[in-house]
Amino acid sequence: MTQTRPIASRLFRPLLACSLSLSLLCLVGAGTGSIKKLTLDPDAPVVELFDGMEQGQVDVRMAMMNPHEGKVFFTNRTDKPLTVAVPKAVVGVHVLPQVGNNAGNGFFGNGGNNNNNQANNGANGQAQSAGGALGAVGNGNGNGNGFPNAPGGMNNNFPGNNFFSIPPEKTVQLDFRSVCLNHGRPNPNAGMKYRLTRVESYTTDPVLQQLLEDYSPRTNKDVQQAAAWHLANGLSWKQLANLTEQRIPGVAVPLFTKTQLDSARELVEQAKQNAAERPAKKDAAPAAVASARRE
Repeated sequence: MTQTRPIASRLFRPLLACSLSLSLLCLVGAGTGSIKKLTLDPDAPVVELFDGMEQGQVDVRMAMMNPHEGKVFFTNRTDKPLTVAVPKAVVGVHVLPQVGNNAGNGFFGNGGNNNNNQANNGANGQAQSAGGALGAVGNGNGNGNGFPNAPGGMNNNFPGNNFFSIPPEKTVQLDFRSVCLNHGRPNPNAGMKYRLTRVESYTTDPVLQQLLEDYSPRTNKDVQQAAAWHLANGLSWKQLANLTEQRIPGVAVPLFTKTQLDSARELVEQAKQNAAERPAKKDAAPAAVASARRE
């Protein structure tokens, strides 16, 4: 029995590598003919992103390139133009690869149910989740992320959202800029499959939710990363100061500078203030969508 697990692992490893390669080829193919210049069709019906996913109107594929960058492809599965309302922040969650129906056989950790277990420590191979903002391809500003300007009435029905339209049966590509949310787990990379989820589904912490909504490509990524690990994983500022990395073999250097940690503290305090000042968001999005549909 002691020999079974390593033998099985060796047998499945080529299949796993092949599966990851095919996934990458599919995503590359999706990006080849995708629309990168965002437009807004004033006559198209509007659907909130995750509502559209659940209703089968929008198909979403996500590819993380590294811990702080990814690409997301949105396909309109209807035969009419569709405008998508995108929340200020989203989270990408690593989906563990599975072979056949052996999700619970122990070869890949503790089975498929751990994909949604955020408390899992990554012992099953699950990589860090990534939280941040979607934006137009190649747009580096932190003010709107390159989305088209929407009429005021549209913003009233979908407060806090950005908008873009997808022609029927076409695919639009957006960039994803992010911070990692599970210190100690493997970093996201291009060989991993990710799925998009609501921030509110990932965490109930209003301050972490606010920090992700406040994400800006203009703010130093290390500053935002330190703030995220502090809130998401409870790492103290002292623990963050003691983290090191080897940029040169055999030479450990601090992962964060004192200046970066000071700025991260300020980000956290600002997120706390913003979270305390904003109205409760519970049921706000469903109510807004229902109001828009009635109109």
